[in-house]
Amino acid sequence: MNRTFTFFLLLIMSAGLFAQNPYPLVTDHYHLELSFDYRNETLQGNCRMTILNQSDSAITQIPLMLYRLMKVNTVKTDDGVDLDFHQAVVQYEDFTKLQVNQILVDYEIPPHASRVIHIDYGGHLLGYTETGMRYKTDRVSPEFTLIRMDTYAYPIISKPVTTFLINNIKTHLFNYDIAVTVPDTLLVANGGRLESKVPVADNQTTWHYSSKKPAWRIDIAIAPYNQLNSEVLDIFYLNDEESANRIAESGTDAMQQYAQWWGELQSPEAVTIIETERNSGGQADELVILLPEESFSNISNFHDLYHELAHLWHVAIRESQGSSPRWEEGLADFSAYLLNETLFEDKAGLLKRAANHNLRRLKGDFERNPTLQNIPLMDYGNQRITNLSYVQPMVMFAVLYYWLGEEVFHHAIGGFYQQYIETSASTKDFTNYWKLMAPAVRLDGFFEDWIYTTRFTEFVMEGKELDEIVSHYSQN
Repeated sequence: MNRTFTFFLLLIMSAGLFAQNPYPLVTDHYHLELSFDYRNETLQGNCRMTILNQSDSAITQIPLMLYRLMKVNTVKTDDGVDLDFHQAVVQYEDFTKLQVNQILVDYEIPPHASRVIHIDYGGHLLGYTETGMRYKTDRVSPEFTLIRMDTYAYPIISKPVTTFLINNIKTHLFNYDIAVTVPDTLLVANGGRLESKVPVADNQTTWHYSSKKPAWRIDIAIAPYNQLNSEVLDIFYLNDEESANRIAESGTDAMQQYAQWWGELQSPEAVTIIETERNSGGQADELVILLPEESFSNISNFHDLYHELAHLWHVAIRESQGSSPRWEEGLADFSAYLLNETLFEDKAGLLKRAANHNLRRLKGDFERNPTLQNIPLMDYGNQRITNLSYVQPMVMFAVLYYWLGEEVFHHAIGGFYQQYIETSASTKDFTNYWKLMAPAVRLDGFFEDWIYTTRFTEFVMEGKELDEIVSHYSQN
């Protein structure tokens, strides 16, 4: 999960607000060029955005957001024509401590068409600690610079409303390529594929990266990094070589165990782990993990690492109608707990304890917001409550694991990956595949309970624990 957005998720849930339809404008591609003036603590950026209108109507204005101390100089079409725009520092409507530069660009995009805009911008980056989000200490410094969506260090399509941001985050993935110019004493870390490092004037180097897979965010860290590369991990670390070696070793062990369970990866891609400065907040995407110094040097169970590595064996889930429920997040969390228990003797019983904890957490969520009891897992994506996709499906997969047994479980997960990784699949494809793997078991009712209806909530509200739920299905 995007843990740095926990605050916004809690704000929305406590207010009783539910998601609306996602905004029709989405970014399909970013080309981002960055350079830095460390003496004046500023960045200069040129961002080329390919913007798609997914609606049936023309859109005449593009809403963008940028960090509050950054200014847009020009916005042009792909043909170099200047576009009219208005920019102003505004408060979030429902979180007034948070300020952003709101840019409104006048440019018509026809229905189901795309347009390219070029944004020249620059300015200071000084974090958002005054909002209470103390992890946002991002700044421009030769010691450590972090460019990420959390501080709007590059333009994003959004409006200054937390519900708008949450409704649209992760709803459309994009490809990107970046060109970052820094002094040649520094390294640029990114989760994409390094295409080249080109020396330029004044002892500077331009680092070119491109995305390995479509992503929902761009993270760029710049520091006097060291690197450690293994077959499965690319690690950028600051000083702690011992921890970097431990992470590399544990990541390799994890990949070997997952491959033993589910088969070899068909298109292996190394996962990038980037150490960030202390108290800068953790962040995880499918192929990049940001670990603040205190976490990088003090990993006790490698849960986040194992979670992200499990995603490499997951099939893209695409629904013919609506958004993915993102149950694969719960599967990745289940896998991380199981792997910890498998690799470390002192973690015995961890998986069941975690599942019971999630059952209690669901009960608490449902009691605080009873409307959640009426939303089946299949609609989590459409309702933009995919924070629950890490919790409810984790329990569901734990029930399947203990009910059907380890062999059937891993055969189903691995076989589904091997069959559908090249084509993507739907949730219905997934449940049908399970029924083929375990024909002697009546799985239709189970998946109705946990995916397509809310009958699972009866177990939750009655305070049932994992063993009791497994026993229920084993006896029926």
